[in-house]
Amino acid sequence: MKKTRLTLAAFALFLLPALSFSQKYWEVSASPGLMNYYGDLTPPLFTIKEVYLGGQVNVRYFFDREHAVRLNLLRGSLAGDDRNFDRNYLRGNSFSGQLTEVAIMGEMDFKGRKRFSTRTGYHKMSSLYLFAGGSLAYFNPTVHYGTPNSEDVNEEFQKWHIGMPIGGGVRIDASEKLVFGLELGYRFTISDFLDGTQASGNAFQNDSYTFGGVSVGYRFIGKPKAKQAEEVKKG
Repeated sequence: MKKTRLTLAAFALFLLPALSFSQKYWEVSASPGLMNYYGDLTPPLFTIKEVYLGGQVNVRYFFDREHAVRLNLLRGSLAGDDRNFDRNYLRGNSFSGQLTEVAIMGEMDFKGRKRFSTRTGYHKMSSLYLFAGGSLAYFNPTVHYGTPNSEDVNEEFQKWHIGMPIGGGVRIDASEKLVFGLELGYRFTISDFLDGTQASGNAFQNDSYTFGGVSVGYRFIGKPKAKQAEEVKKG
């Protein structure tokens, strides 16, 4: 019994520095950028012809130095036009509209432990991060069909789209609280009707879209508990 107590005490002493230096904080950021659509009206690869403006704001809560939960609001323009590409030119469909997306994501910062070291405190640096999560987007575009008897004219049009955002970026510290970044995210959806075309297109491949941009953010961060205790002791 005594040996067990000693083991537990040693384990607690081992964990105490990590617990006292656990860095929990909030971060808010805004990001202007560009959006791109992939679907029945575009080729499978990125094309500059379907790039439009977008922007996002997000709130992150870092529950430790590496991992965060993120609430993200994205809004921007999506559009596509068969006439931009030879393979679809004769069909003549097109669409355009404003998309609004709300997403909840998990995020991992690969250098979070080095940025907020348990021994030496904050270190200014750049780091890579990845994110993934779930989203709900509202999109009610204006759709034009090249022929009045298109197979899609009488299809039931979906306005709400469930998706899965995945991507990554670079976080660049200007200071302990001010941070800049670059990010690229891909949004898979479970819908093939984002562009208003399904029956006359590829009905076996869902539509998707991307957002990429630059960001500026601010960390609402306090001093680690161990540092606070140290200052109180000195005072």
